[in-house]
Amino acid sequence: MTDGSSRTVLIRRSDRLRIPWKNGAGATEVIATGEGQPPAWRISVADLSTGRTTFSSFPGLHRVFTVVGDHGVTLSWVGRTVELDPLEPCPFDGELAPDCVASGPTSAFNVMVDASAATVHVEPLHLAHSAVFTDPDATTVVYVHRGSLASGDHAAGTGDCLVGSPSRSPGPHPSWWPRSTR
Repeated sequence: MTDGSSRTVLIRRSDRLRIPWKNGAGATEVIATGEGQPPAWRISVADLSTGRTTFSSFPGLHRVFTVVGDHGVTLSWVGRTVELDPLEPCPFDGELAPDCVASGPTSAFNVMVDASAATVHVEPLHLAHSAVFTDPDATTVVYVHRGSLASGDHAAGTGDCLVGSPSRSPGPHPSWWPRSTR
C-alpha cells in the first residue's frame, strides 16, 4: 500500500489469466478488469506471431493497442493502414477488427474500455529516478516494460503490473518509483 487511502495491487506476469481471443485467432493474458458484467474495462497482454492475424471485434469498446515486444506491427482496416513501432500507442474503435501483421514475434499491451462509461489514456514513460503520480480518482495501471518499479511494499519486475485503484478519501495519491533501469 502506498499511502493508506489508495490500494495498489501487484500483478505478476506469472499470475495472468490466459484466455482465447473472442474470434479464436489467438490468446491474451488478462492483467485486470473493471467491475460489472461485462466489465467496464480490461487490460491484457497478447502474444503475436509473425504473419497475419485478424483482431476480434468489440462493439461499444474503445481500444488502445501498444506493442511491448521487440518487433513492430502493421494494422490494416478498410481504407487505413498504420505501422506501429514498439511503445507507440494506437487508439481505435473496438468494433473495428483490423488485420495485424507482425514483423517478428512480439507482444502487445491492450486496454479496452466501455466507450460510454470510461476513458483511457496510455502513455509510455521512461523512468530513471523519478516518480509516477496518479489521478486519485482514476484506476491507474503501470506495466513494467523493462527493469523494475516499487510502490510501497510491492516490487514489480519486467512484465509485471501495478494497479492503483481510486482513493476514497482526500490525500496524496500513489507514487511509484523505479528500483532500477536497464
